[in-house]
Amino acid sequence: MPLALNNAKADCSVRMDKGHKHRSHEDRLKIVLDKLEDRVGKRNAALIRSFIGFLRSEGIGPLRMIKYTHHMVSFARIVKKALDKVNESDVRAALSSLEEKGYSDWTKHDYKVAVRRFYKWLRDNDNPPEVSWIKIKSYGKCKLPEELLTEEEVKLMASKATNLRDKAFVLVLYESGARIGEMLGLKIKNVTFDEYGAAIIVSGKTGMRRIRIVASAPMLAEWLDNHPLRNDPDAPLWIGLWTKNYLKPLDYPAAAKMLKTLAKRAGIKKRIYPHLFRHSRASHLANILTEAQMKEYFGWKQDSEMAAVYVHLSGRDLDKALLRASGMPIEEDLEVKEFRLIMCQRCKEQNSPGISFCRRCGAPLDLKVALELDEKKNSEIAELKDMMKELCKLITVIG
Repeated sequence: MPLALNNAKADCSVRMDKGHKHRSHEDRLKIVLDKLEDRVGKRNAALIRSFIGFLRSEGIGPLRMIKYTHHMVSFARIVKKALDKVNESDVRAALSSLEEKGYSDWTKHDYKVAVRRFYKWLRDNDNPPEVSWIKIKSYGKCKLPEELLTEEEVKLMASKATNLRDKAFVLVLYESGARIGEMLGLKIKNVTFDEYGAAIIVSGKTGMRRIRIVASAPMLAEWLDNHPLRNDPDAPLWIGLWTKNYLKPLDYPAAAKMLKTLAKRAGIKKRIYPHLFRHSRASHLANILTEAQMKEYFGWKQDSEMAAVYVHLSGRDLDKALLRASGMPIEEDLEVKEFRLIMCQRCKEQNSPGISFCRRCGAPLDLKVALELDEKKNSEIAELKDMMKELCKLITVIG
């Protein structure tokens, strides 16, 4: 393949630096690429830049491209030779070195994916000899219940946070079920509040989508009220609060570290990583939402099997069938697992279980109801637009 040598080089009341520039994921990617010569030499830097250019043409986002770059830099430093001169023995030795360093399964998985994809691109071959032998295991797609976070654990983690940003981040990350890249890419203007809670507009690998949040909306509003850059719609929603990264976009390492710290404070012994919140939320909502609603909410393509996997693992349909076969009287609505008072997240009024709207302010008390109201509102708006079009046609004919 021809080489394109293109030179693509705690306390929220803190003071705001008016000259600060918000660093986007694209800015971070450019910084990483600009430093390549110093890290891996001119030849390998050119190869990696060309590879990143290819990934961009394939629609890969900047956050993912940064990860690919880091993995290829690490690989180049291990093999200590030009990447286009590497053979199978070099790759095997590099991966063996990776195994000896005690990295997590996910890190090793992503590393192998990056190396294999690089050589498929470089050799213009789907099965190049350097990496054809690499077997990619699938980690984390189907988590056992004991590996997932419970709602109580999520709330406990939020309660251990010492600032509003961390509290809001934990609750929104869980309730939205968003990918971590989608969360970190949010800007203040991507959040809107309404009578049901809030909606956030995220941009992910399947495009842009709107996510309804209810329980975490009050905490998100409180964080925004105290956000140092709250008057700038283009400011990052999640920013650094401390000296080193103050007012800069929160990045993946910082977010992952924050979540692990909160889990440790909460006494949670499970393996904690950002995507676990999405796994956990999907598992919980599989008991409530339809597969179609799951796909829309989590941003899965219509031909994706992920929604069906979570519904299958939830056992909701199988449980009902087995109980009926055993002659057991069952309630059709098996999603209510605890009989407890429900506190309205808007006015803090306590409500009895089994009702959908707050008796004091009328706000919906669960996500399913809020989604149904959103669907109804969108349908009414569409009908109104159609009526307006017909009215305009009629006026034109009469006039």
